[in-house]
Amino acid sequence: MISAPSAALVYRWTDHTINPPGEARSVLRRVLKDLGLSDDVISDGVLAVSELVANAHEHACGPYEVHLRSVAGRYICEIHDGKPLLPTGLYLAAVASPEATASEAVSGLLTERGRGLLIVNELTQGQWGFQVTDWGTKAAWVVLAEASAARKPEAARRDGRAEEARLSDVLTKQSS
Repeated sequence: MISAPSAALVYRWTDHTINPPGEARSVLRRVLKDLGLSDDVISDGVLAVSELVANAHEHACGPYEVHLRSVAGRYICEIHDGKPLLPTGLYLAAVASPEATASEAVSGLLTERGRGLLIVNELTQGQWGFQVTDWGTKAAWVVLAEASAARKPEAARRDGRAEEARLSDVLTKQSS
């Protein structure tokens, strides 16, 4: 289970917020840049999180929050919403069927909706999902990057407390 208090709050919005995906992209991009992640990791992570923010805003109820944590040497972003039910059938929809014909594949590409989780799956290399929180609500999560990727190789170490402190420092700087 995901426990929100141990994660750092990055962004919060309500049902009345205008353009939450755009706001979340902007805030998360600044935070990840301050953590020293590469431009490619930032771009992929921001796009994946933006899609999950849009899904939460459209399909769930608030309150909504984006959290970032360092766990086991990785940065993980969580998108919390107030809906307690986990989505069903999403993992099957996010992975292209090997049995799909060429015309079915093209038809799927031409549809206006329903490709977001395929994009999330590709951008995160399958490292994403949904879990129930300690409060009985749900959180979508994506692995953004190895925490050590944000530091120079000579400074890299596997001390989880140091990564949590670094994340806390960056977020404190962002909010001031």
